[in-house]
Amino acid sequence: MGVIIEESGMQFGEYEQNQVFQIEKCEQYTKSLRQNGIKTCEFILRRGKKLYFFEAKRSCPKQVVESNQPEEEEQKKNARDKYNEYIEEIVLKMRHSLLLYGNILLKRFPQENVPKYLANIDLSDTQIYLILVLNPKNGEWTPEPELRDDLMMHLKDELQIWKIQNLLVITRDQAKEKHFIL
Repeated sequence: MGVIIEESGMQFGEYEQNQVFQIEKCEQYTKSLRQNGIKTCEFILRRGKKLYFFEAKRSCPKQVVESNQPEEEEQKKNARDKYNEYIEEIVLKMRHSLLLYGNILLKRFPQENVPKYLANIDLSDTQIYLILVLNPKNGEWTPEPELRDDLMMHLKDELQIWKIQNLLVITRDQAKEKHFIL
């Protein structure tokens, strides 16, 4: 039986044991880093020469478009703040996951519970992808293109340093089409 990961109302998988590193549940993270404000994405998946960092969410606040209606200003400020906090949270999860995984590869953290397929190998020609999968309640909603753009802008240094192939913001249906979820 393969690995199935339950997250944000979705079932990711079914993956082979050696393909998946559940970084959010690993001891390297849970024993000392989580308590100190470090955040991680849900898991890392390796398929052939592709390495995927997955974050899953049930919702996403809408980006606020500016207008000249002063009576709505406080409401817009709150919505802007929620959107910015959301972006910051996703950015930290991706950034910290890359750093933790890199330090595990450098053996600055133990490689226990990391499949050999993800630990003791040459990743020099592996393409890295950051993926945010959204599973909103109504299921019909699609993320605004600005969400991806904002994430890419905030992660531009990591995208360059790690030579990350792409950052994707996809829905549950798109994840299903790509065979990431059941």
